[in-house]
Amino acid sequence: MICHMMSSIDGRILTANWGSKYQSLGLNKIYETIHESFDADAWLCGRVTMEKDFTGGAKPIIKPGHHKIERLDFVGDRTADSFAIAIDKDGKLGWEKNEISGDHVIAVLTEKVVDGYLAHLQDIGVSYIFAGTDELDFKLALEKLSNLFGIKTIMLEGGGHLNGSMLDAGLVDEISLLLLPLVDGTIGSATSFDIDDEHRKLPAQMLSVIETQTLAHGVLHVKYKVDHA
Repeated sequence: MICHMMSSIDGRILTANWGSKYQSLGLNKIYETIHESFDADAWLCGRVTMEKDFTGGAKPIIKPGHHKIERLDFVGDRTADSFAIAIDKDGKLGWEKNEISGDHVIAVLTEKVVDGYLAHLQDIGVSYIFAGTDELDFKLALEKLSNLFGIKTIMLEGGGHLNGSMLDAGLVDEISLLLLPLVDGTIGSATSFDIDDEHRKLPAQMLSVIETQTLAHGVLHVKYKVDHA
């Protein structure tokens, strides 16, 4: 798993705070170019990112009065070879189709998702896997993604909480960071990795630099290997 992120030099990731110059320089295009260079099997985001950037805030569609659906993983497209993975434990994303820019959608759910939601996903061909009863087991999710879909390399591009949870679970192997030449300074704003101290399992993660490169507009690209103890 490669966590690919773009941040200010103080670690903030919410682009809404960065003003019009960020947009005019096209820094997001640099991010996408680096993303494509990894040639990964799949990319993965959390519910909030998916809702904001890909489903347009659509409400989940629940088929009324549906019979009980057994909690078995569902493959909606057996021919797909590229994937968009959504971490959505409660089934809150309003999917209307089963792909994003040609990447087949896989929802990672818990077993508490309602039957009518699963019925809708089956109807439109969105794949889903279960990775826990009430809370998500990320390691189990990755095992299923590999076994069911043949996914070996994933670009993790979530918010700080999801990235932090994956890192704290020991599941991030590399970090690809685009460090932008700007300071945000917004107190309380999300950072690349936000880990809840109450549930933290691992101490601070040591990294080894793999490569550094200066890109257009002073953007610094640094690749790190996570030093798993």
